[in-house]
Amino acid sequence: MKTITPLLFVLLLAVPAAPQARAQAGLVPRFALPESGLRLERPVQNGAFFDVLGRRAAVFGYENRPFEVWAYPLKLVSDVELFFQIADYPGSFAGTETVTHIDVRPEATILTYTHAAFTVRQILFAPVDEMGVVMLLDVDTVRPLTVTVSFRPDLRLMWPAGLMTGNIFWDEAGGYYGIVEETGRFAGVLGAPVGRDVSIMPYQEEPRDVPNRLVFEVTPEMGRDYLIPVVVAGSVEGIEAARATYERLRDHVPERYAETVRYYRDLLDRTVQIDTPDDRLDEAFAWAKIGTDKGLATNPYLGTGFVAGFRTAGNSERPGFAWFFGRDALWTTFALLAYGDVEAARTALDFLKQFQRDDGKIPHEISQSAALLDWFEDYSYPWNSADATPLFIIAHADHFRATGDVDYLRANWEALKKAYAFTAATDTDGNGLVENTRFGHGWVEGGELYPAHEEIYMQGLWIEAARSLAELAEALGETDIAAEARAAAERTRRATEEHYWLEEAGHYAFATRTPGATTPERAEAMYDEDTVLPAVPMWWGVLDAERAQASIDHLGAGALATDWGTRILAATSDLYDPLSYHNGSVWPLFTGWASMAAYRYDRPHVGHQALMATALLTYQDALGYVTELLSGDFNTAFGRSSHHQVWSEAMVITPAVRGLFGVEARDAGRTLRLAPQVPADWDGFTLTGVRAGDGVYTVTMRRTAGETRLVVERTAGTGAATLELAPAFPMDVTFAEVRVNDGPANYEAVYGPGDVQRARVRVTSPPARVEVVYTHTPGTDVYVHRPIPAEGARNEGLRILRSRAMKPEGAPGRLELVVEGRGGRTYTLHARTPHRIGPVEGVTVTPAPNGDTALAISFEGPAHVYVRRIFRLPLE
Repeated sequence: MKTITPLLFVLLLAVPAAPQARAQAGLVPRFALPESGLRLERPVQNGAFFDVLGRRAAVFGYENRPFEVWAYPLKLVSDVELFFQIADYPGSFAGTETVTHIDVRPEATILTYTHAAFTVRQILFAPVDEMGVVMLLDVDTVRPLTVTVSFRPDLRLMWPAGLMTGNIFWDEAGGYYGIVEETGRFAGVLGAPVGRDVSIMPYQEEPRDVPNRLVFEVTPEMGRDYLIPVVVAGSVEGIEAARATYERLRDHVPERYAETVRYYRDLLDRTVQIDTPDDRLDEAFAWAKIGTDKGLATNPYLGTGFVAGFRTAGNSERPGFAWFFGRDALWTTFALLAYGDVEAARTALDFLKQFQRDDGKIPHEISQSAALLDWFEDYSYPWNSADATPLFIIAHADHFRATGDVDYLRANWEALKKAYAFTAATDTDGNGLVENTRFGHGWVEGGELYPAHEEIYMQGLWIEAARSLAELAEALGETDIAAEARAAAERTRRATEEHYWLEEAGHYAFATRTPGATTPERAEAMYDEDTVLPAVPMWWGVLDAERAQASIDHLGAGALATDWGTRILAATSDLYDPLSYHNGSVWPLFTGWASMAAYRYDRPHVGHQALMATALLTYQDALGYVTELLSGDFNTAFGRSSHHQVWSEAMVITPAVRGLFGVEARDAGRTLRLAPQVPADWDGFTLTGVRAGDGVYTVTMRRTAGETRLVVERTAGTGAATLELAPAFPMDVTFAEVRVNDGPANYEAVYGPGDVQRARVRVTSPPARVEVVYTHTPGTDVYVHRPIPAEGARNEGLRILRSRAMKPEGAPGRLELVVEGRGGRTYTLHARTPHRIGPVEGVTVTPAPNGDTALAISFEGPAHVYVRRIFRLPLE
C-alpha cells in the first residue's frame, strides 16, 4: 500500500520492524572494485567540493556536508547525509562529524566514515548513461549498526523552469520512496532493498519541514558478506520509468560499476597519454581528460552536448553552470581534438549547430530546461555573447585539419557560411574591427571594463575564423569565398595593430569604448588597461612577432601572472579588484590562453609557468578537477566558483599537447607537426595515442648534452603524408649533423625573436618508424622547481620571463636573463650549461649537486612588489 503526503512531512518517533521478507534480499555480495587506473586521496577538507558525474545524472556536494542528486534536468533530492546508531549506544553520530577520508577515481568517489566501533565506506558512482546514481555502503562494524539515509525530496527543474510542490510516497514492497508531481510527468525514486521508512506521516497529520529518513540495520555478519545499495533515479516520463531505472541499477550493481570503469579506462587508453619527468603533470593531464569528458551531458529533450561546470545548487535551481554553453564547449573542443577524441568534438559541434539562429549566430547558453519554456524568445541569455560564432568556425577548421573529413565539412558548410556572415556584418562602420555593441558582449560582460565596443579578444577570434573559413572554402573548391575571407582576415589584422598597440606601455589595449560614451580623442576612446585578453589573438599567432614578445613580458610578469594562474587585469591597474569576476580574478581559462600565446611565440618559460599553474590546481579544492576562478591575491577559489569547470580542464590539455609538445595535425590530417619546447632539466618524454588523419602515433624524445633523438612510430592507420619536426634548442647550440633513419638529412636552423632556435626537418612519405637524430654542441638554459602552492598563499614565486643563451660572432657567449621576484627575496634557479657562468652583481653562482649550476638571485625593493631584473651572465 502506498501512503502519499506532500513534501513537507513529519518524523515518526516509533520505528517499525523491518519486513523479514526483505531482510537481505537485494543486497550485493561483496566484490572487488575494479579500477580504471587513476586515483587521488587525502583527508577530508572542510568546504572542498566533490562531484560524481554521468551523462544523465550527477551528485554535487562538499566533503563534510550533505549532497544533492540530479537526473537532468531535475534536482531529485538534496541534503543527503548519513547517520549512524550503534547498538546499545545512547546517541547517534552524524556522517558530517565522522567523515575522515576521500578517495576520488574517475569511476567513483569514496567517502570513509570512522568511529571506534565502525568504518563505513560510501562508494558513489554514476553509470555513464543512466538517469540515476548508486550509493554503495561498505559497512565494517563490531556491533549492529543502524544506518539512516536522511534527505529532502526536491523534484525541481533546473533554472529557469519551475514545478509545483511535489508529493512523496513510500512503496513497501519495492523499498523505495517515490517523488511525483500532479501531472505525473516528472518523478524520482530513492530506495534500498533492506530499507524502511521512518518519516512519512499519515495524510491527516500536519506536515512539518523535516527530512525524510530511510533506515536499515547492518549486523557484523551482514557487513562482512554484503554491500548495501542505495539508489536514486529520476525520469521525465513518469514514476514507472523512474522505478524501472531504480530496479535496473539496484539489481545489477557490479555490472554497472564494471561498465563505468571500462568506459574511463578506455578513454584514458585510446587518447593521448604523456610520460614526462614530472609525474605531477602526467597525472594532472590524465585527470584533465577525465574532467573534460565529464562535461558531456545528455538531456532528454535537447540531446548531448557540453555543459560548462559544476557546483551545488543549494536552495536554488542553478548547479553552478551545469547547462549548455556555446563558447565553453568550443574552447573545450580544441582540447578534445588535441587529445584525440574526435567523436566528442563532433558531439559538441553538432549540438550547437542544431540551435544556430537563422542569421548565423551561435547560442551563448542553453538551459537544461529550455525545451519546457520559450527559452530562445523570452530570455536574453541565449544570445548574450558574440564570441561563440567565430569560435564555431575555428573549431570546425581544427576538426578538419585533424581528420580531413570532407563529408563532415560539407554537411556543415552552410552553417559555417552563416556564422561567417553574421560576424562579418558586425563591423558596421567599416573600420576593419568587429563590434560587440548591439551584437553581444565579447569576453567582459560587466564591471569597470564594460561595455566594450571592439574587444581585442574578438578581433583575434575573427581573424582566425576568417582564415579558417578560407582554408575550409579552398578544401571545397569555393575559391571566391576563400579570397574574400582571407582579405577580411588581413584587413582586421592590420586594423588591430593600428588601433590597439600602445607603444609606450609595450602591450596591446583591451578594447575601444562604446561610441558616444567618450570624447573622440584616442586615449579616452580606448580601454588601455593591461589585460590577459591579447593572449587570445596570440594563441593563433596573428599579432606582430616583435610586439608579441613585449606583450608576453606582461603576460608572464607578476602583475598578471600568479603562482596559481593569470589575472584578467594587471594588479598595477587602478581598476584592479582581486575579488571581481572581471576586474582582477584568476581564471585557469586565462592561464591557458597565456600559456598558448607564449608557446606560439617561442617563449617556453612563460608557457610552462602558466601550464603548471593550472595543472597543479588538480590537487586542491575539488580533488582531481580544476575550478572556474580564484582570487587575484590569494590561492583560493571563489565560493561562487564552479569548482569543476570544464574549460579549466581543457587548459591543462591544449597548452600541453599543442604548446609544450608542439603537436599539430595540419593539411587535412596529411601533415603531422612536432615542435616540442621542453624544460631544460627534462631528458625526454613519450607521447602515445597522437592522431593525424587516420594515423595513430607514439612519439619519443630522448636527449643528452650532445644529442637529441626524436622517434615517431605509427601504430595504426595509413598515417600522414608528411612529418614536420621542429624541436626547440637553446640559442647557443650548434648543429654538427642531422640524420633520418641513419641517413643524412637536410635541416634548417631558424632563429626568431623568441628564446629558442628551431631545427626543422621535413620527412615526406614517411615509413612506419622515423628516427631523427640531431648531433649538436651542448646548450645553455635555466629551469626552476615549482612546488604546489599552499591554499590561501600569496603570489610569491619567481617569474622567468626570458632566457636567451647568445654567442655573438667573435665575442664571448652570454646568458641573458629577465626575471621577476618579490622585493627583499632571494630565489634559486638552475642552469644547465657546458660553460662556467661568470659572476655578476646580484647573482651568486655555485655548483649544484646534480652537476648543474645554481644561481641565487636577490631582489631589492618593497616585499609586496614584484621587481624585474635583467642580467647578462658571461659564459666562460
